[in-house]
Amino acid sequence: MRQILCCFFILGLSYLSFSQKVSGIVTDSDGKPIPFASVYLKGTTKGTNANNEGKYFLELDPGQYTLVCQHINYRMEEKVIVCGVNDIVVNFKLVVQEVILDDVTVTNTTKREDPAYEIIRNTIKKRTYHLGQMDKFQCEVYTKGQLKVRSYPKRLFGRKVNLEDGDTSKQKMLYLSETIAKYSVNKPQKVKIEVISTRVSGQSDAYGLSAPNIYSFYENNVSIGTRLNPRGFISPISDNALNYYKYKYEGEFEEGGRQILKIKVTPRRKYEPLFTGYINIVENEWRIYSVDLFLTKESQMEFIDSLKIEQLYRPVKGDVWAISSQVIYPSANILGFDAHGSFINIYSNFDIEPQFDKKFFTPTILKYTDSSNKKDAVYWDTTRPVPLMSDEISDYKRKDSLEKDPRHRDSITRADNKVNMFGALLFEQTMVTKSRRMSFTFRPLSEQFSFNCVEGLVINTGAIWTNRFDSSANGKRRSISLAPNLRYGFSNKHFNAHLTFTYRWGRNNPSVITLSGGKRIFQFNNNSPIGPRGNTISSLLGEKNRLKIYEAWYVRGSY
Repeated sequence: MRQILCCFFILGLSYLSFSQKVSGIVTDSDGKPIPFASVYLKGTTKGTNANNEGKYFLELDPGQYTLVCQHINYRMEEKVIVCGVNDIVVNFKLVVQEVILDDVTVTNTTKREDPAYEIIRNTIKKRTYHLGQMDKFQCEVYTKGQLKVRSYPKRLFGRKVNLEDGDTSKQKMLYLSETIAKYSVNKPQKVKIEVISTRVSGQSDAYGLSAPNIYSFYENNVSIGTRLNPRGFISPISDNALNYYKYKYEGEFEEGGRQILKIKVTPRRKYEPLFTGYINIVENEWRIYSVDLFLTKESQMEFIDSLKIEQLYRPVKGDVWAISSQVIYPSANILGFDAHGSFINIYSNFDIEPQFDKKFFTPTILKYTDSSNKKDAVYWDTTRPVPLMSDEISDYKRKDSLEKDPRHRDSITRADNKVNMFGALLFEQTMVTKSRRMSFTFRPLSEQFSFNCVEGLVINTGAIWTNRFDSSANGKRRSISLAPNLRYGFSNKHFNAHLTFTYRWGRNNPSVITLSGGKRIFQFNNNSPIGPRGNTISSLLGEKNRLKIYEAWYVRGSY
């Protein structure tokens, strides 16, 4: 009888702790899916986002909940649900937010000035206050990034383009990754990212995107990667924003008992680092409710053609609001590659009063937990907050199976080892073995032959031999590299040679030891800013030598 009672007790506990799956689809009034809509439990930070197809799911314990669904430019919808034993389906149909042009409660407005300017002034006054509310926090972040191509060239620099996915179609998934991480911040400089799990489609040993950064528009300058613009982009609510932007009051709407003011933002001048789009402000609280802004080439953006950013905020505790989701849509056309993508960050389980001990923050900013990239499909299916789309599911299946196929690996190796003269002239070439553990890398021919006024014609050749010793049993990563270099100047008749040895090991905290020594040519500027190709052209065509060099014996070591 005791055993029977124990069994009933265990079963009872299992029933009480068993989670039910709440799933559904978010559509507009025409039945079209709304991508990346936010779905969460009212009064909490627990929630998720729909995927590009509008599908979402949540794991909830038995009980009664109020489920809230919202998206920028759509009216929020709430539904009371009861979770029991069985999974339930809850669909949302959002209608476009009706914006009402009405009087706004602002002061000191002139008769001819648009009400938006006073709204922005009030928001600017409280900018530092709202920025300071998130000086210290900890949260969990789910990141999913995908990059697709609409078209790409058959050949690039004389070499056949091979995307290594076994698919010859023009439109395809170029990159897909997911990451779940714990994000800890203690401003101004203390940041720690602990990656719990990560994966990359078709690359079992790779690590996905681990960038949970919040692009805060409460900052005067919004930095979205140094490659897009090293100086960053001016926020529409920065201290000097009125000198750069024009504003237009588009109307207001009610959401959760608050009046939300919709402001249209446009740059005053072209070719300045400025946003275009909409920013929604909470009336009287003068905080950001959501943003829908984009950048183009006219925004002094480099590398890509356009970038759209959407953010949605919601209350966390008291008058503190935190970002719940951030979606970035980049688009670029580079060298015939027409690519576009979406990178979504979902922030949950915010702790705005975390207790960090003195040793919590270290020089290590990014840390991967053990076996973070070894999680199986079952783990991801039960952990990810955003359902995969159909093309993402098929991309994982196809690329993961191709990676395990030795015939495919051999064909990729043969393709990688093909060398054409045009590519060898401008780009370094890498030859790999069938196991892909050993490789030889050669510098481009245009860098092996050069000219300067000290050495005359120069032959500077060398290679890098690398051998990996990865262990699948314990996940350790180790590699050894040897890089010999030989250099001879035909005018000064000097021969120089040096050798560099590199040893890499570790996984969670990778370490590198480098030893180098011999006789070589150095630039007086240790950063070596002058390249051999550029100096050869300026010397032979412009009769201007820019290279300032000296010769020395040396030994160097680093860890």
